[in-house]
Amino acid sequence: MYGDMLDTDHLLERLAKGRGSEIDLDPQPTEAEIREVVRRLKAEGLCGRRVAEHRLVPYFISNEGYGQRELELLEEILEAEYEGTDLCLKTRRSGCSRLRGGCQGSR
Repeated sequence: MYGDMLDTDHLLERLAKGRGSEIDLDPQPTEAEIREVVRRLKAEGLCGRRVAEHRLVPYFISNEGYGQRELELLEEILEAEYEGTDLCLKTRRSGCSRLRGGCQGSR
């Protein structure tokens, strides 16, 4: 019976592998530190949705010590950083391609 149980540590490790591996934040990151990472990923052409769903949220979830505080800061930072841009923030826009990375066809 126990052999069929889900190994959550292994699952989280696999989810985070390659997604956020270049991110190295302090255990209690400041808003400025998170903003710096968001800006770096935005400069790579990632939309806010990809920054959150594919990079920072998996990073926060897979590393102990991060929690609701970091997720709330991330949401605020993303809204401010992507305000007025044509890059997706929460949902995929019609001009985005799932196969090309999702960001207005920039990938």
